[in-house]
Amino acid sequence: MALAVLLSISVLASTWVALFSFLSVNSAYGTFTDLERKYIPDTEALALDLPDLSQVSRVFTADGVLLAELHDGRNSEPVRIEDVPELVKNAVLAAEDAEFYSHEGVDFAAIASAAFDNITAGTQRGGSTITQQVVKNNFIGAEPTIERKIKEAVVAAELERRYTKDQILEFYVNSVYFGSSAYGIKAASREFFRKPLARLKVAEAATLAVLIRNPSLYDPRRKPEFALERRNDVIDTMVRHGFITAEEGEQAKKTRLKVAKPSDFQGPAEHVVAEVKRQLLNDKEFSFLGSTKEARKQAVFGCPADAESCTGGGGLRIVVTIDLDLQNKANEILQEWLPPSEDPDQLAPTGAIAMVDNATGAVKVMASGLPFDQEQFDLATQGRRNPGSAFKPFGLVAALEAGESLNSYWDSSSPKDIECPYVCSERGNVWRVRNAGGGGGLMRLFDATRQSVNVVYAQVALEVGPDRIVDAAHRMGIKSDLPAVPSVILGTGAVSPLEMASAYSNFATNGVWAPTYLISRIQTSDGEVIYRHQTSHVQTIDAGLISAARKPLELVPTGSGTAPRANIGRPQGGKTGTHQSFLDAWFVGFVPQFSTAVWVGYKEAQIPLTGVTIHGEVYPRVYGGSVPAPIWREFMEYALANVPVQEFPPDGEGMDYFFRVPTTEVPLVVGLSRGAAVKALTDARLAANVVEVDSLEPEDLVLSQSVEAGATVAQRSTITIEVSTGKPPSAKLPDLLGFTLDQALSALAALEEDSGVALTVNVATQEVKKNKDVGRVLSMSPGAGATVSHGATVELVVGEKAQTDEGD
Repeated sequence: MALAVLLSISVLASTWVALFSFLSVNSAYGTFTDLERKYIPDTEALALDLPDLSQVSRVFTADGVLLAELHDGRNSEPVRIEDVPELVKNAVLAAEDAEFYSHEGVDFAAIASAAFDNITAGTQRGGSTITQQVVKNNFIGAEPTIERKIKEAVVAAELERRYTKDQILEFYVNSVYFGSSAYGIKAASREFFRKPLARLKVAEAATLAVLIRNPSLYDPRRKPEFALERRNDVIDTMVRHGFITAEEGEQAKKTRLKVAKPSDFQGPAEHVVAEVKRQLLNDKEFSFLGSTKEARKQAVFGCPADAESCTGGGGLRIVVTIDLDLQNKANEILQEWLPPSEDPDQLAPTGAIAMVDNATGAVKVMASGLPFDQEQFDLATQGRRNPGSAFKPFGLVAALEAGESLNSYWDSSSPKDIECPYVCSERGNVWRVRNAGGGGGLMRLFDATRQSVNVVYAQVALEVGPDRIVDAAHRMGIKSDLPAVPSVILGTGAVSPLEMASAYSNFATNGVWAPTYLISRIQTSDGEVIYRHQTSHVQTIDAGLISAARKPLELVPTGSGTAPRANIGRPQGGKTGTHQSFLDAWFVGFVPQFSTAVWVGYKEAQIPLTGVTIHGEVYPRVYGGSVPAPIWREFMEYALANVPVQEFPPDGEGMDYFFRVPTTEVPLVVGLSRGAAVKALTDARLAANVVEVDSLEPEDLVLSQSVEAGATVAQRSTITIEVSTGKPPSAKLPDLLGFTLDQALSALAALEEDSGVALTVNVATQEVKKNKDVGRVLSMSPGAGATVSHGATVELVVGEKAQTDEGD
């Protein structure tokens, strides 16, 4: 049997030699022609291009901090052969093909040795060279037939004709699988030893080389005993071929087998990375990566580990705009204020912070508050909740665009039933609105903004129209769909913190808005820039108008507004928001350089923020000014610690127009009831000064108004109206003594006209001796100063010249 085996090996070896001799000449023998046609491929016609290797893509911050490695189970990091240390190359050669640099693609001695071992010792090992392995894995497959083996040898010889040894070895060490998703020697070195190739020692290099043959059988984590035995065999081979000295070999074999725990890279900003992936695979801006989602996926992540025919992809360097220091600080603050519940069944409020660069639109922070392994949903970018009154500034902009003024006046009394021309609430055409606090009487739109007065803004919504409000919000950067209903002005639409931060940047830049972006640059593995974000600017709102709209927002945190706890002592503005029933709480603020939105609520659902303990303080109800505002202040004080104080841009041209005092027409209220008259004047944005007068007219009937109907006056002018008490009028009698009768009657007529007191006057005469008393009132009853009622009688005595006896 042994002799037969040896003879078979000799025949096999001689056949290989003859075969290659045959390939070098043009045989004229027909017996070989048939053999050539069946077994020998036309190598000239073969496309033996080494496949493009899939690579890992990486996400970095602008200052070079690694955030993530992107691959689809194929962790591949191709490296140039000149960057592979000789020690590592020699370990691979010792394990797989020690004579690689001396043969021409096929090692006949190795084949014979492998065949001998397979038959005599029962061991299973191949005799393929590295070149043959490349051919088998990439060009002709692994079908166990003599035809395939012959083709493999022929193609291996052709491959070595077309490529240098270094090129073939470079492809090999970068393409073979080492286990644990590591493809290629560089990825394997990081996976198993957390080291660059240059730092590998003999024992470590030999351990990696062992994995090539069978990553599962020799897995040093799962089967360390097999890996150790095989590693030492490779070290002996390295000594035998002179790759290392015997002393180095003995020392290496004494080294304990020690590998790192499985790699599970957890980046410092997993929510950011998730958004990067989403944009690369879905956003139109990155369609250059592929015409289909599958093509984009391969371009970003490379080939899946189980896709044998897949080649290429990945290797991208993706640079994002996130400031990692600020991102970490935002998460730290959120978790300090709103720590996750230790009991998974117990709900706890959480929050989100989003920050954008006003000048460029770059997203600097998108902090979701909860660890990624606990909550993959990104509350800062994907979480859409009702912003409450934080949405009012968009209504303000729409109102000013529609011709309103910040010095226009509105009824702020609460609650207020507002009639709609269509169904606008559960009560049909009547919308009942309440203020969270404050209000009463006529109020300027400026003050209603600063104090966040709901009833004023509800009226604004109907005056302006919800379509205009939605349009203004969308132009300013809100991307979410919004309901075109009056209540949208009070924040019934759902938006994300990032959208709100972006839209508020308009107030800091006089309406020069830059769309937000997260990915700033993409490079290929060879450094070619294939994408660079180009910042664009749009004048979304008239500069004068938006300057005017900013003024009341500047007083929200710094004046008598709703967010004094957000005051950071530098130019700033913002707005609080508290959704109905305290379901969500917001503060969105801006400084000249940045805009930041803070949301607080429950991630699971909209649950009332009532009776909760936050940051050691019990809150019966959470308002935008009570929790989000101080969170905003703490974060912004950190973010701006080294940022110079800057003023807002100069007020835009024409801003004064939006502070004009509008005029209004005085309505006719005479003849109306007191309430109807006051309402009519209030609706006309006029103040009513009510003076009650006794009158025989019905009680509360308006008897007069101080400014005639139809007159044009400034809004909030005071109109005095006289209202009947329904009581008979009375008046005090003037002193008529000494008046002529005509003068006295005229005075009483004037009294009657002024007071409405109708009097009966009886005149009697009395002789007088003095001419000066003739025709004068000598006495009156009741006397001067007496109060008389309507219908009373006044007795006047007038002097008459005394009669004399003629003839005496």
